[in-house]
Amino acid sequence: MTEIFLAVCSGALAALVAVLLLLQRHSRRELLVLQRALGASALWWWQADRNMRIVWAQAGRQQPSWFDRGQLIGRDFWRIPGSAAPGDGALPQAIADAIASQTPFFDVPVTAPVSGAGEVTVRLSAVPFRDRSGAFRGYVGTAARHDGSAAAAIQARLGQLEREQNERVREFASVTREMESFSYSVSHDLRAPLRVVDGFANIILEDYGPRLDELGREHVQRIIGAAGRMNAMIDALLAMSRRTGRELEIERVDLSRAVRELAEELRASDFSRNVEFRIEPDLRADGDPVLLRLVLQNLLGNAFKFSGRVPQALIEFGHRIVDGDDVFFVRDNGVGFDTRFAERLFGLFQRFHSQNEFPGTGVGLATVQRIVRKHGGRVWAESEPGKGACFYFTLPPAALASTQPR
Repeated sequence: MTEIFLAVCSGALAALVAVLLLLQRHSRRELLVLQRALGASALWWWQADRNMRIVWAQAGRQQPSWFDRGQLIGRDFWRIPGSAAPGDGALPQAIADAIASQTPFFDVPVTAPVSGAGEVTVRLSAVPFRDRSGAFRGYVGTAARHDGSAAAAIQARLGQLEREQNERVREFASVTREMESFSYSVSHDLRAPLRVVDGFANIILEDYGPRLDELGREHVQRIIGAAGRMNAMIDALLAMSRRTGRELEIERVDLSRAVRELAEELRASDFSRNVEFRIEPDLRADGDPVLLRLVLQNLLGNAFKFSGRVPQALIEFGHRIVDGDDVFFVRDNGVGFDTRFAERLFGLFQRFHSQNEFPGTGVGLATVQRIVRKHGGRVWAESEPGKGACFYFTLPPAALASTQPR
């Protein structure tokens, strides 16, 4: 969707949407930057009330000589200022349909005779403006210069984007079918020989155990244990496929609240542990609430597990600003690891510790990376052996997260 905004409105409408978000979040510095971007790319931009009358307008740097901002206020937003007669400029059907359904409209040409300039055509684009409760308050939009050749190029680009999108949909459907087939194969075809191995190993142990010496029984028990671990790894792999293969449902997520809930669950899982959780309040991000909770569950679960040998465990959740982006982190004071092998951490079934030291399937961090990348973010880790570990991840704004490949 971001690319379509850029193609249709040369960046103006994309900036306009961001302005709406920043107006709600009261970020004055970023708002001024985006206002300059709008001013450089539009003839004028405006806000209309529920009656579609302009209540506020601002001229852009491409302001034409015939433009009079004062004539816009109180005027239907589709009527060009300075038109020769008040009745000029009938409501275009594309805008009428958008108003009826309270939806955006893009690049709609409007033509009217203007005193001293002859017949003038501009392209109008706008998005609905809603208050914090979601109630419709009108439209905010831009007027851009009409250029026939540019419009044709835009239409061609839109056609190309639509074809590319359809191709992505077909590819996604194909991948989904392949994943369903893979899941079926894992569930049935791979489990069958495992059941045979486990079953016969147990028969040997039960029926022939007395005839085996201690070393022989130990070997058979290892076979049974390995089959059980393999079965658990298959379960983990299927669970990751099911959870991370779902479509993203983007909304504003209270990460701090989710961490508090998960921290209580971890405390309740082992009352003998002395663990302090430090949770930065009011941290929020745009994303799928189910998948982001799974990210936090895996990171906090690892921090809890790998700090299990520390008398006073400390687990922190917070964030910092890096190059203007929010970077969230989960830090612990546990056993840590050698950062030379940090990239291996996020591979399937990659482990730095034995099953006896710290039990697990080796799927958790692979799940974290897959979910974060699906949101358009990235994840990385820093650590030193014996000095704990810190896992960082980023999440882009909703408009970017919702356009990431599935």
